[in-house]
Amino acid sequence: MDEEKQAKEPKPKKSKKTLLIVVAAVLLSGGGGWVSLFSPWQVVDGSALLGMKKPPEAEKKPEKEPQKFIYKMDPFIVNLGDAERMRYLKLKLEIESAETKSNEEYEKRLPQLRDSVFTILTGKSSREIMDSAGKAKLRNEIAARLNQLLTTFQVRTVYFSEFVIQ
Repeated sequence: MDEEKQAKEPKPKKSKKTLLIVVAAVLLSGGGGWVSLFSPWQVVDGSALLGMKKPPEAEKKPEKEPQKFIYKMDPFIVNLGDAERMRYLKLKLEIESAETKSNEEYEKRLPQLRDSVFTILTGKSSREIMDSAGKAKLRNEIAARLNQLLTTFQVRTVYFSEFVIQ
């Protein structure tokens, strides 16, 4: 009779819990393996996987380019060349040269450099310089004009650190 009672009583649900734990462990370990193999943040060199040694050129770190010198100008506040309405531009710019230290020519020619920038800015309308393409064109125009005036060094890049049209 004891055998009949045991046959009628449901078996404990340990097998379902065990199965869930095993499935979870397999999924987690498989997911971790997938991330370690296919992660976009990890760079894997194929030669390292094959046990090959890298050539000496590949082991060298690229040398950093020395930081170039940046010249700061006082802010410009100019009337733009808009015919329909009076508009003002406040512009603060910095000039990056190809040199790693300050150059005396910049200080000596600063009044000429500022006058050239004023001349360029007052000839522009707000529509010409409002969008990013207009600003890029203005940067290039300023750099080209300054490079015409300077002899001992060249302007590499013109940065706008403040640009307000009102």
